[in-house]
Amino acid sequence: MHERTQRAVARLLFVLACALPTSITLLLIVITFTPWFADYRRAGLERELSQRLGLTVLIDTLEHPTPATVRLNGVRLLEPETLAEVARIRVVTWVRTDDKTALRLSQPELQSAMLPYSWRVIHDRFLCQPKLTVAPVRVAADDLTIHSKTGAVTLRDVDAWLRPEADRVEAMIQCVPASRQDQSPVHVSVVRDRSSALPSTDWTMNTGNVPLNCSAIADYLPAMAMLGPDATFTGTMRWKIRDAAWSIDLGGSRFEHVDLAMATQGIPHRLVGNAGIQLESCQWEKGVSLNLSGALIAEQGFISQSLLQALASHVDFKLASDVDLEAKDIPFDAMALRFDFFGPEMRLEGVCHRQRGQEYLPQGTAIVSGGSAVAACSPTAQRRSWVELVHAFWPDQIEKLPFSSQTAWLLPLLPAPPPATNYRELLGNGPPRITAAGEPSGSGAIRQP
Repeated sequence: MHERTQRAVARLLFVLACALPTSITLLLIVITFTPWFADYRRAGLERELSQRLGLTVLIDTLEHPTPATVRLNGVRLLEPETLAEVARIRVVTWVRTDDKTALRLSQPELQSAMLPYSWRVIHDRFLCQPKLTVAPVRVAADDLTIHSKTGAVTLRDVDAWLRPEADRVEAMIQCVPASRQDQSPVHVSVVRDRSSALPSTDWTMNTGNVPLNCSAIADYLPAMAMLGPDATFTGTMRWKIRDAAWSIDLGGSRFEHVDLAMATQGIPHRLVGNAGIQLESCQWEKGVSLNLSGALIAEQGFISQSLLQALASHVDFKLASDVDLEAKDIPFDAMALRFDFFGPEMRLEGVCHRQRGQEYLPQGTAIVSGGSAVAACSPTAQRRSWVELVHAFWPDQIEKLPFSSQTAWLLPLLPAPPPATNYRELLGNGPPRITAAGEPSGSGAIRQP
């Protein structure tokens, strides 16, 4: 080969094998450092995460410190239709290897009213997707804050891990309320069982001796808002989800610092005080059954004379002879009432005599004022319907459905009461009929067959 040809071939090989690849590599490096490429890569990740999570995902900046690490700064999750904020995270560090995934969340914040969307992401979009739960996942977060209308609750040392198995996947979470000085964690377990034709989810939370502030989920569950801003929950909650049905077991748990004024707002009576509710057993199946037993204990409050008279008329409360029924409100030192709801039936019993320092009181005492019994309630051999208790709080001579914004969530969940056999004896004279609370009992009432 001629020397000139050899030089031409050598130059060509140099251009193709060295100069061109080097130029392309340098060009790609330059492009990857341009704001345009960074925005392009960030937008692509936003679209992928939005499609996977079912929420609108916005990311301020995206970084790649190492080939296996992705750092997302300023992450926001929005409801796709209204663009209401569901959550925000200051920094997400995402490390992926061949056999596991680790996430580090810095200062995540959740909105209590949007907790259904957070649960939907964790449960529907993740736990219920077998292809996403093949490898173990570890998630750690510091200072997880849940915002609600009544304030904010912060959890520290949040640690979660996911363990996939052959026919099920289990997620374990533990955290410590920031207000606690000790290191006793709250444990949460979520198990997705795929062993049967119809998969089910078992959700268990055990607080141990750590009280959790109920206001954290008050915007999500109306019942928590009705307990007051200072109410706390301690104990174990088991929640089983199977298709569209669910059941809850709260046996052995307790609620403290319940504001009776908020819990009874909207009724035509006055009941004020700070109460604790101890649940011996609580098995609640949506719209099917409610088996509930426990005790309500309150101190230093007021009860209206109208409520006392209503309880005497409908629930057989025995009032003391010296009770001043002319007074608008009657102060009480203590109130202790044991309740037992079995399906649509109930049984009530005053248990003030079982409280420390009040053993001298007569058996069945339910309300104490000035060291003397004000009202007593002794259990009867025949159970009563919980409808009679509803009549005591909504005292009209008709069977009312206490439907309002505070109670609308509850009606589809309770089992229906048994049909009464003697309406005149139960409801008094006059034709029985059903009306919505606050509706005049005129021609618009619906007569019950």
